[in-house]
Amino acid sequence: MFWQTKPQLSDLLARLVSIPSITGTESEAIFPDLLALELKKLPYFQENAHHLNVHNSEDGSFLSAFVEKKGSKKTIVMISHFDVVGVDDYGQLKEFAFNMEKLTEFYHNDPGLLPDAFREEFQSGEWVFGRGSMDMKAGIVAQLSLLEKAAEGKIDGNLLFVTVSDEEVSSKGMLKAIDEILRLKEEHGLEYILCLNSEPSFKEHPHDTNKYMYTGTIGKMMPSFLCIGQETHVGEPFAGLNASLMAAALTMEFELNSNFAETIGEERTPALTNLMMRDLKAGYNVQTPTSAVVMYNLLYMEKKPEELANGILAVTKKAAGKIVDLYQSRAEEAGVHGLPFNIAVYTWDELYAKGVYSIGAEGAEQLIASALAAATGEDERGKTLRIVQEFSGFVDSRPCIVFYFSPPFYPAVSSRNSQFIQLLASFVKRENEAIIERGFFPGLCDLSYASASMSEQDARILAGNMPLYGQGYSIPFDSIKKLDMPVFNLGPYGADPHQKTERLELGFSFSTLPELLEKLVQQAFRLSK
Repeated sequence: MFWQTKPQLSDLLARLVSIPSITGTESEAIFPDLLALELKKLPYFQENAHHLNVHNSEDGSFLSAFVEKKGSKKTIVMISHFDVVGVDDYGQLKEFAFNMEKLTEFYHNDPGLLPDAFREEFQSGEWVFGRGSMDMKAGIVAQLSLLEKAAEGKIDGNLLFVTVSDEEVSSKGMLKAIDEILRLKEEHGLEYILCLNSEPSFKEHPHDTNKYMYTGTIGKMMPSFLCIGQETHVGEPFAGLNASLMAAALTMEFELNSNFAETIGEERTPALTNLMMRDLKAGYNVQTPTSAVVMYNLLYMEKKPEELANGILAVTKKAAGKIVDLYQSRAEEAGVHGLPFNIAVYTWDELYAKGVYSIGAEGAEQLIASALAAATGEDERGKTLRIVQEFSGFVDSRPCIVFYFSPPFYPAVSSRNSQFIQLLASFVKRENEAIIERGFFPGLCDLSYASASMSEQDARILAGNMPLYGQGYSIPFDSIKKLDMPVFNLGPYGADPHQKTERLELGFSFSTLPELLEKLVQQAFRLSK
């Protein structure tokens, strides 16, 4: 057996962390091939090579490994991601970010560099440091330990291990893997009883030492706005409307707006906050900015996308009115006659309809294609913005604000009301009473695409107001509906994901967790009989 003892698991983690699989890099692209070499050590995959597959694609890479229990169709799908965020935050330690041994030695020799809230815990535990050690290569290691047990015939059902790329950016890997997961289900007549993720347990405050299991995951949307003002010379500011003022006014209304927050039991979504706000001038001159873009991060749990979209639109119109009022009052204070105007507010759906009315459906599609060609090399946010800019010429009047959604979109998913999942959660509590149940994993994760949670109406509203939807970005809602697996997350314990002090506690993660995961899946198979 290769991955059963704590030293074996720690050694495997160090090897996986040493692969600098930052999202979008060559190392991310080759990670599945390197992991496949590890899996080929197992006799099961030497004898069943067709059950181990690497899927490489620009649209999202992943590895799938299927261990079949003869005579059983019951299957648990285990998902994980192998990409990590960048390492610029490490500063002078950047060269050691993927070297667990050296980075851990550095922090042990100088614990004063660690957060004050962590000092006592650090002295009492076994901690290792490194980018990806917590988020989430330790989860991959724990799942591989379980997969090895299945390959030895020690698990009472089938396990399908799927690890994917791009989770930290747009989840291209998971979105691509859905079709393969569905194909295997149909080809082998499998019954998927559970989708198990092993993202790490997240601290709820700096002094939190609890471990958590999650019966769902939080959702995310990115409401975005193109603000189009009226140009003027800086010497005559009231002869126009500065688009930067429009962007600032939107942020004053949206930033930390508690009306979009949700509370369910002890869980609360983080406040809505700005991710981008900038004018769109190509360079310096003395003309006021004529356009600006703002994008916000909105996390949700059980609110419906339609409800959220309606709320966003209402706040946008409120902000538009305040911009006009502020402009007029400032003009009066300055003793000048300001530009008379109102600010129109359009959704992308409305703007696109104007484009179709003007140039026809075929012309509108050609315009999108032209915008995408001009945006070569830009990310999904940049491509989306370029499309909206191209269509902004069809608005009836200026100034105006166009509301749209930028990718990515993560549906909120929860199985907390599932009797099956509640039985599993109760079982975990009996096995380890220190583990606390939460309904929603607080960081974004690929469980969002494992279970159907979107109504057709919500999906239409989302797709209809996302300019890039169907143009390089989409969510396979129909395939997800066919899968519709109950979801559960139980993973390792660590701290500070996406920070230079990212770290993993080995005692729980590699002594307690592997055995607990084994008991969990065995219980799931028993309950599903």
